[in-house]
Amino acid sequence: MRDLTNQARVPGSPPLGGTAFAQQEGGTRPPPSHAFKLRDDILPLAATLATLGLWEFEPASGALAGNGTLNRLHGLPADHDARTEDLLARIHPEDRGRVEAALAALEHDHEVARLDIEYRVLRQDDGALRWLRASGAPLAGSGPGFRHFVGITLDVTDGKLAEQQLRVVWQRDPLTGLPGRGLLYEYCSHLLAMAHRTHSSGAMLFIDLDRFKPINDTHGHGVGDLVLQQVAKRLLACVRQEDIVGRLGGDEFVVAIPHPDDRYGPATVAKHIIRSLGEPFHVANLQLHLSASIGISLYPRHGSDLDSLLKAADHAMYMAKQGGSNRYRFFNPIDEGSEDRDMQIESLLRQALDNDGLQLLYQPVIDMQTGMTVCVEALLRLPLAVGEVLAPDAFLPVAESSGLINRLGDWVLSEVGRQHAHWCLAGLPGMPICVNIAPQQFRQRGFVGHLMDSLNRSGMDPRFLQIELKESTVLEGVPDSVAALRQIRQFGVQVALDDFGSGFSSIGLLSSLPVDTLKIDQVFVQSIAQDPQSRAIADTVLALGRSLRLKVVGEGIESEAVFSYLHDRGCNQAQGYYFSKPLSAGEFEQWRRQEQSHAESVH
Repeated sequence: MRDLTNQARVPGSPPLGGTAFAQQEGGTRPPPSHAFKLRDDILPLAATLATLGLWEFEPASGALAGNGTLNRLHGLPADHDARTEDLLARIHPEDRGRVEAALAALEHDHEVARLDIEYRVLRQDDGALRWLRASGAPLAGSGPGFRHFVGITLDVTDGKLAEQQLRVVWQRDPLTGLPGRGLLYEYCSHLLAMAHRTHSSGAMLFIDLDRFKPINDTHGHGVGDLVLQQVAKRLLACVRQEDIVGRLGGDEFVVAIPHPDDRYGPATVAKHIIRSLGEPFHVANLQLHLSASIGISLYPRHGSDLDSLLKAADHAMYMAKQGGSNRYRFFNPIDEGSEDRDMQIESLLRQALDNDGLQLLYQPVIDMQTGMTVCVEALLRLPLAVGEVLAPDAFLPVAESSGLINRLGDWVLSEVGRQHAHWCLAGLPGMPICVNIAPQQFRQRGFVGHLMDSLNRSGMDPRFLQIELKESTVLEGVPDSVAALRQIRQFGVQVALDDFGSGFSSIGLLSSLPVDTLKIDQVFVQSIAQDPQSRAIADTVLALGRSLRLKVVGEGIESEAVFSYLHDRGCNQAQGYYFSKPLSAGEFEQWRRQEQSHAESVH
């Protein structure tokens, strides 16, 4: 192989800036002692300093010429007279065919204008595996009959390793170290592909912790996080090395079992997990107790892809929890001869959406100082029979899993706009209406534009809309959440953060979140009278609200004692049965008229 180090053919460039240097204050520089131009030997020197392999290649003959760096990158001595075959021999067997095909295309496919390919090499000198990238283009003047390529090769191993490490960091759950949703999907896609090729079976376990929320509520999220870390270790101890344990989020975990057998089947694993998680958890001086509800789906009986298997296992877990928790259940669309509850709810939802059968109730939000209504929260209900309705906690999970959540959100925004217009035409002053936004709805790409389109169709002034998001929703992907919320507020829509305090680790991020209102989690509000920790959390949220100039709402107020406590500590607004239950649209209109009449009589 010819060494290009001393044979670079680089034409000299014209003098920099013309024949003379620029004038300077106080005189001129002396002229250069020689004709100043780019030296012919600067390219080889630059290539050496940058560890660039330089090469020329003739596809028709396979002839190759390169510098010593090209040899060294492939693990060969710098002065080795290497041929194309020598370099190809150093390429990893899995990549060699791809590189050979790319080189052949340079000769036979005249539409190929460049070479740009990455491959691995097994270096002969130290046995190291390195990533290289070769880039080249035809030399000027070479045509279809005789093509001549020149290019460079460089080592990109460090970038590849950093990319792989970053990918692992993003795809692993930072709390437990288990695979997160992204890595879980990647692993399981390989397992499912293998199971399909080998006609083998598999199982998916969906694990939900019973009685975990009270641990967070009572002892704080720091203790809850330590418990979750112990749960992860116990789950790993219950499975084989080839099984996959992952965390979907919160207190939900999954276990993927490839090729289960009679001795180590999913029921056996589920029993091990239930028994292990039933043992006490020790955190500092606390002894805490949990149990688990487990749903099991089987491949290929219950699904051929991960989404189907997870949905089936999730459904089975729900049925296990309905049966009393701390048990496992296999997926069965027909549960002991009765119709599936989720299917019933989904059917009712579709009928309600098609026939305008949903209902909104309105609960007043009161100003703590004046006692007047300053906002109203719209609460969605699914009517079942006369006098019987289903609350969102029961049907929103079904709406999300069945793909109906966006239709529900559209209906709510449309109905809120219609109702607001009706109240204005009836002579009532405009008032902000607060609408709850489901996590899946907020995370949809294009949510902001969709929200604005809904407002435009309804004709509602954006200033009279307040969207309410759970704290956990905003914290899952903070940069994207912040960007979306900033756009929303630019349109004039207000933003309220619901259940604040339940994810206490977020307080440090609060100053960067574009929100207008904090709603103290009603779990803490309702415990203020008897629980010092709840009082401390409420006091902290109130202090944060004052320092960041945010309105703070105490929701779930049901007694004079709780109202007085929050009032005395500067809480801005209040909501709960102490003031009013959720009202129908007509009842809320009557409430406002009575309030107006009372205010006019006072003045």
